[in-house]
Amino acid sequence: MSANNTIAICGAGIAGVATAYFLLKERKDCKVILIDKNQPLSFTTSKSGENFRDYWPEKNMRQFVGDSIQLMKELRAEFGDDSFEMKNSGYNFISHDADNPIFGSGNKDGSADYLEEITSAQVIQNNFPYLDKKIEKVVKIKNAGKIDVYDLGNLLLREAKKMGLVQVEGEILNMEKKDSKFKVMLDSKKSIDVDKVVIATGPFLNTIAKMFGFQFSISNTLQRKFIIPDPNNIIPKNMPFTIYADTQFLNWSTEEKEFFASDKKYRWLLNKFPGGLHIKPETEGIKLGWAFQTEKSSPTWETQNFDFFPQVVLKGASRFIPELSRYENNIPTPLIEYAGYYTRTNENWPLIGNTEVDGVFVVGALAGYGTMSACAAGKLCANYILGENELPTYAKYFHPSRYENEAIRKEMSLLDSDGQL
Repeated sequence: MSANNTIAICGAGIAGVATAYFLLKERKDCKVILIDKNQPLSFTTSKSGENFRDYWPEKNMRQFVGDSIQLMKELRAEFGDDSFEMKNSGYNFISHDADNPIFGSGNKDGSADYLEEITSAQVIQNNFPYLDKKIEKVVKIKNAGKIDVYDLGNLLLREAKKMGLVQVEGEILNMEKKDSKFKVMLDSKKSIDVDKVVIATGPFLNTIAKMFGFQFSISNTLQRKFIIPDPNNIIPKNMPFTIYADTQFLNWSTEEKEFFASDKKYRWLLNKFPGGLHIKPETEGIKLGWAFQTEKSSPTWETQNFDFFPQVVLKGASRFIPELSRYENNIPTPLIEYAGYYTRTNENWPLIGNTEVDGVFVVGALAGYGTMSACAAGKLCANYILGENELPTYAKYFHPSRYENEAIRKEMSLLDSDGQL
C-alpha cells in the first residue's frame, strides 16, 4: 500500500474502532477517517454482554478469539491494568443432563486444554450452592471472564486519535466509485474522497454494501437483556457468567397455562424455549439475557420493548437458580431493559477481508462475540487493507469468498454447533 492513502471506516462500533487503531499502529502515514451518525461505541457495542472466552467448538474460532484475548492482554501490559477491566471471573455452561454435549459432538480436539467438566453432584453443590440441586453437569471454560467494552473501546479510540485518526459524525447516504477513488456522501451534504472503504456498520452491513451493488449473506435478530437489583443477594458477586444449556418449557401454573392457551397473543409462552439463558452479577445487581427470539428482522435505529421479557427470563432462570423465583412476581426496580442486534452468517463465522469490489473491505457479523474478538478482527482487517501477505491460518475461513471454497463449504456443512449459547 502506498503512503498517504485515505481510508474511510464506516461504523464506529468496537470493530470499526479496533480496525482504525491497528491500521494506524502499523502505518501512521495513512489517513484514517472514522464515520458514524452516532457517537462511537453507542449502538450495538453498548448492548454487549462484555464477556470473553477462548473456547469455541471450531479450531478457527478458538485461534481467532484466542489471538484477540492475547491482544487485549498486550494492551493492558502497554497501557496499564487500569486502562480497561479484563478479569478472569469464569464462564460456566450448566445442564440438568450429564449427557448434554453442550458444544455439540464434533471437533473436540484439544478441548481438555480449554475446558473443565464437573459431573460430581457433591462438587457442584460445594462450589456452586446457588444452583438447583439436580444440576448434573458444569462445563467451565478456563480462560474466560469479563471485559469493560467501553474502556477498551475508548482506549483504542483515544490512542488512534493520537496517531491521527479523524472522526466524522454523519450518516452515509451514498457511495460512488470513480476509477480507483470513492466519494462518500453524507447527510450534511458534504462528501469525502477516499482511496479505500471499510464496511464496519454492524447490523447495517448490507445498507452500505447495497451502495456498491452487492449483499452479504447475513441475518439480524434482535436480542434483549436486562439488569435488576438483587436485594435478596441471591447471586454471589463472584458467580461466573453462567449459561443454562438445556431447552425447557416454562413452569407456569395450571391457570396460567389455560389462560395462555386461550389467547393467541400469548400462546407462544407455552412453546419450548431454547438453551442459552444467561446470568451475570453486576455492580447494579444482576444482568440476564436469553436469545430465544430467532425471527430475522431488518435493523432499525430505534428498538421496541418486548412484553413479558423479564418475566419469561426470570421464570426460566428459576429452573436452575431456584431462589430467583422470589423475583418472578415482584421484579426489583429499577429495571433496565435494552436490546441489540446479533448480526451473523449462517455458520456464525465473521466476515473479514476484501470484498468483490476492489478497495472495499468488511469487518463484521460478530454475533455474540464482538467484544471479545474485536481486536483480532480489527487487526486482521487492517492486514488485508495494508496488503499483508502473512495472515493467520483462520483468515481464509472468515473471508467473504469462503463460500466459493469447496473445502471450506464442506467443513461448514459438517458443523453441529455454532458455539452460540
